[in-house]
Amino acid sequence: MNSRINVLIPDGDSTWALSVIQCLSQVKDYKLFVLSNKKRSPSKFSKYTFYYKYYERPEEAKWLEVINSEIEAHNIDVIVPIAEKAFAFFIRNSNRISQAAKVIALPALDEFSIAVDKKKLSVFAKQHAIPHPKSFYLLSQDDREPMLSHAQFPLLIKPLGLKGGDGIKKIETAAQFPTTIEAPLFIQEYIEGYDIDCSVLCHNGTILAHTIQKGNLKGDTIYAPQLGFDFIDNEGVLKVTTEVMSKLNWSGVAHLDLRYDEKEKNYKLIEINARFWGSVEASKVAGINFPDLCVRFTLGKTLEDNIYKHISYMRLKGVVKSIKRNPLFIFKRNYLMNNTEAKTFLSDPLPTIYKFREWLGRQF
Repeated sequence: MNSRINVLIPDGDSTWALSVIQCLSQVKDYKLFVLSNKKRSPSKFSKYTFYYKYYERPEEAKWLEVINSEIEAHNIDVIVPIAEKAFAFFIRNSNRISQAAKVIALPALDEFSIAVDKKKLSVFAKQHAIPHPKSFYLLSQDDREPMLSHAQFPLLIKPLGLKGGDGIKKIETAAQFPTTIEAPLFIQEYIEGYDIDCSVLCHNGTILAHTIQKGNLKGDTIYAPQLGFDFIDNEGVLKVTTEVMSKLNWSGVAHLDLRYDEKEKNYKLIEINARFWGSVEASKVAGINFPDLCVRFTLGKTLEDNIYKHISYMRLKGVVKSIKRNPLFIFKRNYLMNNTEAKTFLSDPLPTIYKFREWLGRQF
C-alpha cells in the first residue's frame, strides 16, 4: 500500500480493542482513529492511536450521526468494529453508513443472531447435524425436572451474557443441581476432553484465513481463556469449522471454541465468538494478522496464501505466572521477545501500565 489509510475503530473501549490496534500498528500506512464511550481506556494511551474521542454512547440514531460525522471529518476509509455490540450496530445500519467509508466484512443479521445466542446456536447445530454438546434452555422453574430426567451428568451451567468463562459452574450430580433456578438458564452436558479453538476470516461461507490453537497454560480459573497455547494443524477442527461457517454463510471474522470428546472421538462446537478475540495478536505473531487482512479484503486487495507457523505463544499474564513458578524463566530472552507480548509491551508500554493501575484501583 502506497497511500495512507484512515481506519476508524468505533468501540475503542472494548476488551479486545488494544489487541486489534497492536495488530494494525504493524502496517505503517494505517492511521488509527479511535472512538470510545470511556474518557480513558487502554487504547487511548497507545502510541499507535492517532486520534481518541470520547462520546457518551447515545441512542442508535444519534450514534449513527456521530459515526457519519467522524467519517466525513477525518476522511475515514475503513471502519473496524471490534466487539459484538458494535458488529450488531453496523450490521443493522449497513445502508445508513456514509458511503465515503467501507465497513469490514460482517455476517448477515440472522446468522449473526444465531452465533451470539447460545440457545439459537444449539438449535442450529442440531438442525445441521453439527457435533455439539446436548443442551437445555430453562425458561422457568417448571423446566427443571424435565431437564434433569433427560440430562447426563456432569453438567455445566453457563450464564447468559457473560464472557471469558465467567460464572460457569460444573454440577456433578442431580443432587447438586440448584433446587431453585433463576431463569432463563442455559445448561450443557460436560464433555470429557480438551478445548481447542479456531479463528477465521470468511467470505460468504468460505474460509479465507484461519489459525488453530490449543491451550497449554490455564488461566485464572478452569474455564477462563488459556494464557499460553500452541498453534497447530488439525484436520478434524478445520472440518467442523468449515462446515459451521459454510452453513452460516459467514462473512468476516469469528473465533470458534471447540472441545475434543474423548468418548466419541470427535470435535464438538461449543460456541462462536462473533467478534475479534483475545489471542488475535498471537495469531499475528504466528503469521496471520486478522485485522490487517480484514482491511485489505475490504479495500479489494489480494490476500496471499495465509500459512501460519506452528509456534507456542504466551500472554503477558502467562509470563508472570511462569516466572512465579520458575524465576529462571525470565532468562529465556529469545522466547520472551518472540513468543509473548513482551515485545509489544516494551514498544508501547503505557496501555499496559494504565491497565495495571486500573487493576490496583479495583484491589484497593
